[in-house]
Amino acid sequence: MQNFLEEFKTFALKGNVLDLAVGVVIGTAFNAIVDSLVKDVIMQAIAMLFKQPDFGSILIGSIRIGAFINQIVNFLIVSLSVFVAIKAMNKFLVKKNTSEPTK
Repeated sequence: MQNFLEEFKTFALKGNVLDLAVGVVIGTAFNAIVDSLVKDVIMQAIAMLFKQPDFGSILIGSIRIGAFINQIVNFLIVSLSVFVAIKAMNKFLVKKNTSEPTK
């Protein structure tokens, strides 16, 4: 049992695991921001264009195709936002790494 706890401690304190934990926490918070952007800004702009505030009420028979369309729009915006954020972070990290003097 002691060996198991030591292995777990080594695993949990690795840099990759800690980076993943930080990423999950930040990702969750970022998702709330993007979700609000989609619901409160972008979908409202779409509503002004198409005269329908939410695609969720669109039905084909009893299939709620509109709710699916809402999720696709949300996914595309979240994906684009994460892509832009990672691209900016990578650009920042490259500049930071090149500006540090070598020993």
